[in-house]
Amino acid sequence: MLENEYEFYGNNKSEIRKKYLGKHIVIVGNQIIASYDNIEEAYKETIKTYIPGSFMLHHVPEVFEAEIGHI
Repeated sequence: MLENEYEFYGNNKSEIRKKYLGKHIVIVGNQIIASYDNIEEAYKETIKTYIPGSFMLHHVPEVFEAEIGHI
């Protein structure tokens, strides 16, 4: 469940980060369908159209965990 969404995010992390830094994105399949400033708004708006479990909400952090040691 949500394998496509996780794979899409992993394969496109750099581009997603450039465009959506600090945002909460909604991924369905192989596309980002929306971005929001907070997770609550992202969830409330997305469930108006999609069934919970059929989409992935993800926060695009300003610093990835792997980079923390390099700052």
